[in-house]
Amino acid sequence: MHLGGSFPLDYLIKVASDEERRILNENLKKASETVSYKEAFQMFKIVSQIVCTEDRVREGTYWLCEALKEDGVSYVEIRTGLKDLGLGFENYLKAVLEGIENAKSPGFKAYVALSLQRNSSLEIAKRTVSLALKYKERGVIGIDVSGYSEEGDIREILPVLSFAKAKGLGLLVHMGESPLETDQMVILQALNPDRIGHGVHLSEDAKQVILEKKIPVEICLSSSLCVQMIEKLEEHPWLFWGLQGHPIVIATDDPLIFRSPLSREYSLLYEKLNWPIERIIELAQDSFKYTLKAE
Repeated sequence: MHLGGSFPLDYLIKVASDEERRILNENLKKASETVSYKEAFQMFKIVSQIVCTEDRVREGTYWLCEALKEDGVSYVEIRTGLKDLGLGFENYLKAVLEGIENAKSPGFKAYVALSLQRNSSLEIAKRTVSLALKYKERGVIGIDVSGYSEEGDIREILPVLSFAKAKGLGLLVHMGESPLETDQMVILQALNPDRIGHGVHLSEDAKQVILEKKIPVEICLSSSLCVQMIEKLEEHPWLFWGLQGHPIVIATDDPLIFRSPLSREYSLLYEKLNWPIERIIELAQDSFKYTLKAE
């Protein structure tokens, strides 16, 4: 899940101004009725205007962890890009990690993957990986490549991503969010990611590599439906391969934006897609094998 799309709504309502609440609610209503893939990214800007200090990041991350525990989640990888809210990138990261630490409890584990976009500058990529390595023992476990996948040339930051992986950081890549992506094979050949996010619009070559290497794919049903990657739940291409035994992980992406906690994502498999309950239980158990902190 992405931190900016996952803060609990009641927390945001509590700290937002009247005008911010109005804008937030209006845009959440639009997102729940389906928006375009590109339009969905506007929500992150709105949330960033509300969660605009390190204190709010720390508190919001804490309440996110508490909401996850209430939903029955025992393991989560929270993704976030570095932000400078006035005290620098490192203090932003420390606020996220402190929020997680404050929510620490038996049976619940939360980790951080620092996000880069395809159009991130080389300088930002280097600073992100440097901080990820510095805080590796405090809960940063990987680098996430996300953002609007039609923008940027990932080849500029490939050396930094390769370095991060060589140093033991996990590598997660959003891929197949748009049929207009042109870097899928470049990413797969150069980086061999630990997991693929979404994977809806893949070239045949990319799909074959993922199948042959058994790279786990994150399926976010509500997200893919709401941003019109798919028109019907059953059209998600990795559901078929998941039933055939390919590693898949059910995830939420952005539960604030798409109004769907993890428990609902699992219920969709049973109630809407008629998956056998035994297979759903097996899927949930197997998903722990594909985390970046598999034990």
